[in-house]
Amino acid sequence: MALKDAPVEIRRAATVAQISISLTRALGILFTTLIIATLPTWVPGILAYQTIPVALLVLAIGSVIVSRKGSRIREEIAERQFKKARSSTFTTAILGCILGGVLPGILYLYLYTRIGDIMVKRTSDDPKTVYLLPRPSEGIFLGRYLGWIAAYLLVLYIGYTQLSPGLREVSDWLSPVLGVHFNTMIVALFLVFTNPLTYPPLLYLWTFAGFLGGLIAGGKIRRGFLVGMTVFLSALGALGLAALAIYQNTNLSALSNVPPPPPGFSIISATTGPVAGDLIPILMQESSPTSQLVIQDIVLTMIRNAGLVFAVATISGRAASLFWQGDVFVLKTFWRVIKTKKPALPQNTIPKKGILLLTLAILLFIPNPHTTQSSTIIQAPPSGPYQQNLAIGLDMLGAPSASLRMTNLDLSSKGLVLDNNYAGNNLSIFIIDNNYAQPLGANSFLGIPSFILGLFSQPALITFYTGDPATTRGESDNVAAQFSQALGVQFTKAFAIPYGGSAITIYAPDPELTNNDALTRVLGLLPGSSFSTLASPVSLQNTQYFAAIGLATISLPPPLNTTPTRAFSFLLNTQYPREFYKAGQHNLSLKTLLGFQTGIVGDTNSNASIVSISFQRGTILYSPLGLTPPYNPLYDNLTATYIYNATITPRADFAANFTYPFAPNITVQKTVTPSSGPLGTSHDVVVMIQNLDNVTVTNLNVTDDQGPSAYQKTLQLSPGGIQTGQFASFPPGQTQSLRYTATTKSSGIYVLSPASADFVWQAPNGTKIQYSITTEKPLISSSSGPWTQFTRTFTDLQPYSYLLLLPLLLTPVIETLRLVGRHRKKKPEPWVNTPAEPQTTPPAAPPQAGPDKVTDTPSLAKP
Repeated sequence: MALKDAPVEIRRAATVAQISISLTRALGILFTTLIIATLPTWVPGILAYQTIPVALLVLAIGSVIVSRKGSRIREEIAERQFKKARSSTFTTAILGCILGGVLPGILYLYLYTRIGDIMVKRTSDDPKTVYLLPRPSEGIFLGRYLGWIAAYLLVLYIGYTQLSPGLREVSDWLSPVLGVHFNTMIVALFLVFTNPLTYPPLLYLWTFAGFLGGLIAGGKIRRGFLVGMTVFLSALGALGLAALAIYQNTNLSALSNVPPPPPGFSIISATTGPVAGDLIPILMQESSPTSQLVIQDIVLTMIRNAGLVFAVATISGRAASLFWQGDVFVLKTFWRVIKTKKPALPQNTIPKKGILLLTLAILLFIPNPHTTQSSTIIQAPPSGPYQQNLAIGLDMLGAPSASLRMTNLDLSSKGLVLDNNYAGNNLSIFIIDNNYAQPLGANSFLGIPSFILGLFSQPALITFYTGDPATTRGESDNVAAQFSQALGVQFTKAFAIPYGGSAITIYAPDPELTNNDALTRVLGLLPGSSFSTLASPVSLQNTQYFAAIGLATISLPPPLNTTPTRAFSFLLNTQYPREFYKAGQHNLSLKTLLGFQTGIVGDTNSNASIVSISFQRGTILYSPLGLTPPYNPLYDNLTATYIYNATITPRADFAANFTYPFAPNITVQKTVTPSSGPLGTSHDVVVMIQNLDNVTVTNLNVTDDQGPSAYQKTLQLSPGGIQTGQFASFPPGQTQSLRYTATTKSSGIYVLSPASADFVWQAPNGTKIQYSITTEKPLISSSSGPWTQFTRTFTDLQPYSYLLLLPLLLTPVIETLRLVGRHRKKKPEPWVNTPAEPQTTPPAAPPQAGPDKVTDTPSLAKP
């Protein structure tokens, strides 16, 4: 008979057994998850026989053993084998107290008493009924198949569209080099090997995906577990297939010619984001990144992250099955009420089980509140004597640039003190790079290679130490704490780079810190009456600039040609667009160029406050300032530079009227139309040269290398090869162009090569001057959706990709066969006290009755 028809004592004992089994399994999952979460420290602890790792292992294994025994005990209760069940329960209670934790032992002891009550109340005439345990529902037809497809497509879609910013930048940079499969690999790497406990968006994604798949699968809890596991393994398989495609199609020589990252790329965002944020701290702990200990920690960390993702997906799938069972139980109960036309649900049939399951499932999705803390900027009085120079320069093509340099700053009142932490320090600077495209030096700038500085599009703190890493690591952290206090920004160590026997350490500020906010904080550290008041972050936010403050050696132009002492310095380089050309008179005003509202006043606390404007040699000036004492400003004919000492004479503005003889208005532009589009879009690339002046130039040569050679497999150019154009004469108003088509074969951002042009102009005095113009590097943004990525991977990896068809084809077939088998199977008939079958052999002849006796047994009739 069904267990629901059993006496109340048996039903209660079976319920207690079920609760004990469920709780023990939950504890086993908890202990296993704790082992996975602490895997990098758990494995060394196991090898060293530490108490906590060994205890977690014992508890995990013990919980599995106890839960398996509990399942058998429940069956024995239903089969009315109470003596055997009571003995097994007592043994299991002891195991639960020793191996599974105290709580399972207490529950099984309580179950032991419930079975004892049944045995006490049992009588000799009790029917020998065997009760059948309820069979869990199988869910909907093809539920596991549909749940896997829905959850897997959801994970892929969210992974492609909501990829973390750092990994997105890496994918956009390297996908045009390594092919379209690199984006798939990055997405799968993000989905599988990101720690969900430190990256909440991924935790929410896998939780919802596992719950969705388990809810569609329905039925037994095991079905939800299988759906979550299948989705995780599918993502892991996509990672393997994409890596295989890259290995087969990529030449190692392409990696040596990787182009620079596109504008806006931030190495801090890439190294502090998912995956890399867990691995780089391990690499920074040891001096050798290839040591066995480092490799072990990296492997264990990757396994831990993947294990946590697996746990989240499978646990949420189990929770969805519980929710499904509770929902079905409630619906069945109400359906019976409606079918039997009862006015209300009787009190003794309240679906407590369904309500409990629904409550537990709902509680899983209640988020935990979190609080945020804001930091304040520390204000302090001005610093001591220093030197400052504001230099304005014009290049041959008439593009102005500004450079503000301040040396020998005393920032101790701000919290920056040259103490013992700077003993082995070569450089400590906080930099802000706002798409500054000009070279910072021939080989290096501020002691750091220029290619490293070019990787930063977000504010960052850089320290450069020489010495023992075990010592300099702590000193570098202390210096970072000083800058954190001075700027009011919390820094996190991003990564460290060994460089020529030294170490360059990068610290990342809060991700919410913008370049404009960072520049405002930096200018707040400088003396209040310095030239820093002439620089407005609001007016500079749309220009290209580079700012740095910290311990660095910054040279100053004449007349400040002195060697700075070991102190803090400040630098701000700004590049403005081209404004001045050959024809006509021009006026260069510092107030108009920089956008300040106050006048130019030298700080009396500084040793020198110099402003200079440098022109190309031969520039004719129409405002001969400084011709009378005190000769301020002074024009140096040798260097074509105005030099103004603001300490001697304050001015509301510093301007110069001039005519520019060396810059014909010849423009060269390289444009891409459209600049973005889906994979496979044909982009028209045009190099246009225009003569907007009233003079004729000669020997015009235009060259376009199209793009880096690393793009040759993923960017189809028609016509290909170097594009050139030669024009002997280029009169006013004429326009020439070079055109070709670029078709993308991969997602990502393609950084094309700049076009260059050189020409000759003959001045009125007969002098011939040659000019060279280089365009900016245009970008092509190519995008591809999840379906395109998946189908490309499937097509390129045949026949290996056919392995993915096995679950697609076999699952519906297996489910269909199971459904047909269940319909063909006869429903078993319940039985109660079935008597023994009649004997087939003829019964023995009864004894002969005496004449004086009467027998009730009839005699056998003779044939």
